[in-house]
This record gives sequence, C-alpha cells and structure tokens, in this order.
Amino acid sequence: MLRYFTFINCPYMKQFILLVLLLSTIVTFGQHKPFQFGFRAGVNTGWFATDVDGYSNNGSKIGGSWGIVADFFLMEGYSFTTGFDVLYLNGSINAPSDMVGLDATLERDFKTKYIELPLIFTMKTKNIKEKVRIYGQVGFGLSFLLSAKTNDTYYPIDGGDPIKKNENAYDDFQFTRESLILGVGIEIPLKGSTYIRTGFKFDNAFVNVLKGDTGKARNNFLELGASVIF
Repeated sequence: MLRYFTFINCPYMKQFILLVLLLSTIVTFGQHKPFQFGFRAGVNTGWFATDVDGYSNNGSKIGGSWGIVADFFLMEGYSFTTGFDVLYLNGSINAPSDMVGLDATLERDFKTKYIELPLIFTMKTKNIKEKVRIYGQVGFGLSFLLSAKTNDTYYPIDGGDPIKKNENAYDDFQFTRESLILGVGIEIPLKGSTYIRTGFKFDNAFVNVLKGDTGKARNNFLELGASVIF
C-alpha cells in the first residue's frame, strides 16, 4: 500500500496521467471525423401560399438547387448541418390585373433565384440493414434574393386574345426569405467515410416575400435532393 501511494505521489505522476488522458482523448476524437463536407443537388416543386383577397395559388412549378453541404458532428448520431444552396424557386399566382385600361384576369408566373444558408439540426438512427441510416432534420433557412422575373398572361374579360408580358420583378420581392426546414431520408455508405444522403425536404417561408403593391404571398417548396459527403 505504501508503494502505491509513493507511486501516485511521484512528482511526475500527475503530468504522466494528464498526458495519458490527453492522448486517449485525441485518439478517440480521431476515430470520428469532427466534420465532413460534400456536394448536393435537388429538384423541387414550388408554389405560393396566400390568403389575400383577389390572389390565389395557381399551381406548382418545377425548380432546382445545387450547393455545398457541411456536417459538424456534436456526438454520434447528431450533427449541425449547414453550407449553401443556389436555389431556383418558381411558382404561379392568379392576381388582379395591373394593366391600366384593361379589364382582365392575370396569371403571373414567378421565376426566382436565391442563395440559401441553411442552419439545420440532423438526427440519425443507428445502422440498420447494410449500415443504412435513417435521418431527420429540422432547422432554419435564410435566403438572399439574386434575381426575379415574371411571365404575365392577361386574359381579357371580353374574351379577346391573351396578352403576354415578361418583366424583371426583382423590386417586387423582399431581399431576404426566412423559412422553416424539415427533412427526412436515408444515408447509404459508399467507401470509408464517404456516403450518399438522399431524401425529401420541405421548405416553408415564414413571412410575405412580396412587397409594395405586388400582393402578399409566401413561396414554399418540396424538394427531392441527394448529397455526396466525403
């Protein structure tokens, strides 16, 4: 017993124990990458939601996205996911005619381009068959408008020929778009630490994205996406 206490009280023993603990932590931490990066792309269907009198959703439009994804691991099965997406988000609404002197109904198709910065919490199950994992996501998206255009079609009430106009609509949109992001899908291992993540994402705008006399509406989309993470 005396030898044991003598060993512990050795002037270099505390430094030795601290070094062993530090090396153990480094080895353990090194067995799992603290973060991973990859590339992603997706195809989406977008639509406008509005409850303003005279305005209504006119169906969904196809768009897409591409970007970079980054996972910062908090612990096994949990990570903070971010990156950026170049987002092509389209939609269509029926609106009151804004052409002076023309009694008509207006069908307005929007084509917008954003850069979105997602801030997402990702949760994963343990490995199931063939090491596949199921994941779920919840988070916040902050998007910045890059461009916006409209394809307008006026249908005269008297039954005349439709009138078409294409315009730059950048000034009709708010510069930022804030949204709730929900996602679900699977992760499939490829080789080593590389894997594919594929699934669905629902991106729902919180507030009105239009401004001025353009109306009030929120542009939302559902996306099928895939990422290759290294």
